[in-house]
Amino acid sequence: MTGLGLMGWPIDAEIQGMSNARQVPGEVLRARRTAATARGVLGLCGLLAVLADPGLVPWRWTAIAGFGFVAATATVQIALPRARWLILEESLAGVAAILIVGLAHERVTVLSLLWLSAVASGVLARGGRQHWVGRALILAALVLPIVREQRASFAYLAFVVAALALLLTCGRVTRELRALLDRARHDAAHDGLTGALTREAFRSRLDLLTAVDPDSPVAVLLVDLDGFGQLNKTLGHAAGDAALVALVRRARRIAGDDALIGRMGGDEFALAVTGSEPVALGHRLVDELAEGAGGHPPLRASVGVAQLPTDGPDAESVLRAGDVALRVAKRTASGTVASYAGGSFSSGGGGAQADLDRLIRGEGLAIVVQPIVSIGGPCAHAYEALARFHVGNTTSPLHWFALADEFGRRDELELACVRAALGLLAQRPAGTRLSINLSGSLLLDPRLEELLAAAGPLDGLILEVTENSLLDDTPGLHVRISELIGRGVRFAIDDMGAGYSGLRQLTLMRPSYLKLDRSLVHGIETDADRGALVSAMLGYARQTGGHLVAEGVETDAELDTLRQLGVDLVQGFLLARPGPPWPSVGRPAAAVAAAMATVPAAAL
Repeated sequence: MTGLGLMGWPIDAEIQGMSNARQVPGEVLRARRTAATARGVLGLCGLLAVLADPGLVPWRWTAIAGFGFVAATATVQIALPRARWLILEESLAGVAAILIVGLAHERVTVLSLLWLSAVASGVLARGGRQHWVGRALILAALVLPIVREQRASFAYLAFVVAALALLLTCGRVTRELRALLDRARHDAAHDGLTGALTREAFRSRLDLLTAVDPDSPVAVLLVDLDGFGQLNKTLGHAAGDAALVALVRRARRIAGDDALIGRMGGDEFALAVTGSEPVALGHRLVDELAEGAGGHPPLRASVGVAQLPTDGPDAESVLRAGDVALRVAKRTASGTVASYAGGSFSSGGGGAQADLDRLIRGEGLAIVVQPIVSIGGPCAHAYEALARFHVGNTTSPLHWFALADEFGRRDELELACVRAALGLLAQRPAGTRLSINLSGSLLLDPRLEELLAAAGPLDGLILEVTENSLLDDTPGLHVRISELIGRGVRFAIDDMGAGYSGLRQLTLMRPSYLKLDRSLVHGIETDADRGALVSAMLGYARQTGGHLVAEGVETDAELDTLRQLGVDLVQGFLLARPGPPWPSVGRPAAAVAAAMATVPAAAL
């Protein structure tokens, strides 16, 4: 039975659906236990008062039984604050009112006040609830002395009015505070825009879901919108917000009301569902988003799927597995659904762990090279070695290095690439160098030294280290760099301008090459500030006896601007694409030389 009672206390059906105390916030439980403890103390005080002064009530043993009942039910409230059968305590708590007040004199005593305080504490301990049986018994107890003695003193009538007012106020205020708390808890656990659970709330609910039945399969789908940033830029943030709301609405319709939906951050969402076909559900969601409906533009999304308990024993591990699968999906193609299954990806290519093992052994690993062209020279100055992976469903190095990171095997994969690239060092065309990419931390790895020692003379080798990897001032790193320079190795800092510049590390490394990131080269012909920055880097390179390499040159306008700035080495699709050793320069060297003839000598 639900609804508001005679005194405004609700018969809260929620208690019937709660089977354990952990579903109630800890601070609420502590507050309710405090009220229940106060009620128990009042019950004991009533017992002592009856024993000390038997004349307070006409029937001593009924009052003793009544206050004993108060103490006993308070104990139940403390021990089992949310147990399903606690509703029995709410129903029978009014029996104490009959024993203490109903069978007493029609007058106000200290026992009346102790009883009233105990009842108010009980209402607070229940969160404002009072079962209709309990309310009926309290009302009967207040009226019974008047009926029995056929009179009502002014003091007793005032006591009845005060009792009703106090109990009504306790119930109403407690319910209002409870509603505010519930609202605050809801707002804290839900995203304000989409109504989805927050990241922490989703993880917590997922843990609770799996704790109920650890052996029951639960699938987690991580959904990420592709190109969401571009949508915000082209259509505005209001359209982006509408797209996120539409995603959650469609996910709710497809997955059902029982599914957990959380916003993990930005445009990434997670669904937790029960059932045996989560991949099919992911494809359905991707297809519906791509259709676009209700005035919303079509959305492209990628989905990663992981399952409990096969892919992880808890929420944290299965979310991590789902994130790995999502990375696979995003790098495969937009709108892809990939399923993680014990380290394998059902989107194609067999087990990811097995594929990674093959790559580390060199199986399916190929090296292509791209020329680094001297604008003023007749041929390539150097060749950059680039890894290509012919396993699974993608050749993208980013794809496989991301997986290697997840499995803690990045160094092994990187060493495999270096081993394959060093095999080309002695085969390079005369007068050129071979450039190989690696992480700064790998320079101290003894396994790298073994590969370099077996490669023969190193005076034609360039080691490219990304700018970001120089930020860690690893002990011994710069000593190692100096030792390799002494053996003829040249160093290049890759992706200059894409990360956080560490000028101290830059000077200690003494690079022979500074490679400009594509982001600085793209559109340089229309950006004077970008040109000024390139000129400053070029000045530093020349003063230290090095070279500046412009990567990602794709247009004649970019090449012409770089030529005018005095950049001497360029690399990009305009000149040559990566290919099997050794590709020729696609742009005729004579045309480049002719263009150089128009450059003043001072610019060189």
